[in-house]
Amino acid sequence: MDSREKALETVVASVGDLPALPSVVAEVMQITNDPDATILQICECIQRDPALAVKILKVSNSPYYGMRQHVATLKLALVVLGVRQVRNIVLGVTVFENLSDHAQGQNWLRALWSHSVLVATLSKKLGAALALGLQGEDFVVGLLHDVGKVLLYKGLGTAYDRIIEASGSGHSDELCAIEHESLGFDHADVVAALATHWDLPVSLGDALWRHHALADQRPLAAAEDPRLAGLVRIANLAAHDDFSSGDAAECASCMEQEAWEAVASPKAPEDVAARFEFLSGFRNELTETPELSFD
Repeated sequence: MDSREKALETVVASVGDLPALPSVVAEVMQITNDPDATILQICECIQRDPALAVKILKVSNSPYYGMRQHVATLKLALVVLGVRQVRNIVLGVTVFENLSDHAQGQNWLRALWSHSVLVATLSKKLGAALALGLQGEDFVVGLLHDVGKVLLYKGLGTAYDRIIEASGSGHSDELCAIEHESLGFDHADVVAALATHWDLPVSLGDALWRHHALADQRPLAAAEDPRLAGLVRIANLAAHDDFSSGDAAECASCMEQEAWEAVASPKAPEDVAARFEFLSGFRNELTETPELSFD
């Protein structure tokens, strides 16, 4: 039994059986894994859930996704974005919404959607700016990176509320430490176990698991895709940083040397001050953007 299988067993023993992959996502994943599947077949599959088709177009055309042209139909979205990007939008949006439905009314869970969209968007924009060649994996990992918190709340209820309260903010490495102390694992272990349970690509599950460094216990050099894992770690830190301070040294996203080495490209800023300018530009841009909502 490998480490991921052990982690899966540990999580299930503590929070109960993990949910099945939503049926529409399972069907989309299956058909898009078939190299002989046509765009028409994929369209027909998705359009059996009209609400999902609308959400795909809403995400595709939003400032959060950074499309250069408007797409009015699902078929055009598949042509312009590509099958893999559309599949990743389906996975991210459907999974997050399905797992969050039961948690309405929880203040920290309501804020989780805004934070997750911000991390997904920063990941997407940074990946494009650094020319990393990702095809929506940046967006979906950013959107799902904290879903483990939702599953922990689902399994533990008010006991997990107390863990969140004890951490103060609910998003720092301190939360991971308290989770480990209380449960023996953290929310990143949970979402990685979920990715294993659903047989998602290893690179996605691995990046989800490594979005916190945990005192160098999750080295990016050992990641299945160090670029993806490093990108999401930077985006998660940048979503929490206060760039209005004007001090790069106070921004964890600028100081995370391991992650910047993982995403190294000719377009990546090398010094802390340049990273601050690079990241603050994206944060300022997104501050003016209306929140993504499917209401």
